[in-house]
Amino acid sequence: MLLTSFSVLIPVLFVMALGYWAGRTKRFDADQIQGLNALVMTYAMPALMFVAAVTTRRSEMLAEAPFLAGLLVAFLGLFIVVVALSVVVLHHSVGEAALQASLFTFPSAAFFGVPIFKGIFGPASLLSIASASVLASITILPLTIVLLEIGAQHSANKTNQETQGIGTLILQGLLTSFKKPMVWAPLLGAVIVLLDIDFPTEIDAMLSLIGSTTGGASLFLAGLVIATYSVKINREILVNVLGKMVLQPALMAALVVPFAIHNPLGHEAILICAIPATSVIPIFAARYKVYETESTSTVVIDSLLMLFTFTVAVFLVGA
Repeated sequence: MLLTSFSVLIPVLFVMALGYWAGRTKRFDADQIQGLNALVMTYAMPALMFVAAVTTRRSEMLAEAPFLAGLLVAFLGLFIVVVALSVVVLHHSVGEAALQASLFTFPSAAFFGVPIFKGIFGPASLLSIASASVLASITILPLTIVLLEIGAQHSANKTNQETQGIGTLILQGLLTSFKKPMVWAPLLGAVIVLLDIDFPTEIDAMLSLIGSTTGGASLFLAGLVIATYSVKINREILVNVLGKMVLQPALMAALVVPFAIHNPLGHEAILICAIPATSVIPIFAARYKVYETESTSTVVIDSLLMLFTFTVAVFLVGA
């Protein structure tokens, strides 16, 4: 399986490197990158995730309950702990703590997971990728937005600007998440399966055609995005990298037995947590003007280290 991991990761890194080169040599401008992002995140990937969900048997979907419970602890539980430590120990603002916690806990499963997991576990593993992506998007993403808004409002209070209540912020964060096709498409597919509705295979074929572009396009886009960031290395950035690439998968490995997560789902859960942090975090950092250098540097270093750390993770779990 170690050889399989190398054979899967090398093409992944090649396509990322191609995107990185295209970004560094200015082959794509900002509008073109935005268009490619819309293709992947609004059309291709949601279609792939919907098909992955809707073509799953109900018994297989129900069997994912322990898998999702374990991931919830590895995602949301770790997020809360890191926020608390970031504020109390490192004396960060709430917004900075939210971004640091996201760097520890929000894997870029949608970008990296599709080509890697198909190569290691086969097409059936796409359901795990879809489930993990949705879970992170409806927990970590809205919570991060809420905490960033609270931090922004704390600054706004100093200039007597109008602020919103916590309940309103939470609702807005959830609505923002559920409006994304990457969230509602696989959820809709899961509902169709759980209701035992027979979905037409012709529509599956149509969606699979656009969904099949996801793997290469998403990795190329990841390289383009990384090329726009500058990298700085300091103690805190190294801690962030260690937290995402080592601590989170180790935590998930410790949860497999108590949550009775059977393989291959146990292996898949650990390896999902071994995926680098999502590039959404630096976008939030730039928007709110907080924790920008740390966010961009952590995401880039995570991605550069993935060949080594992910291969080690595959070896340790014996996937």
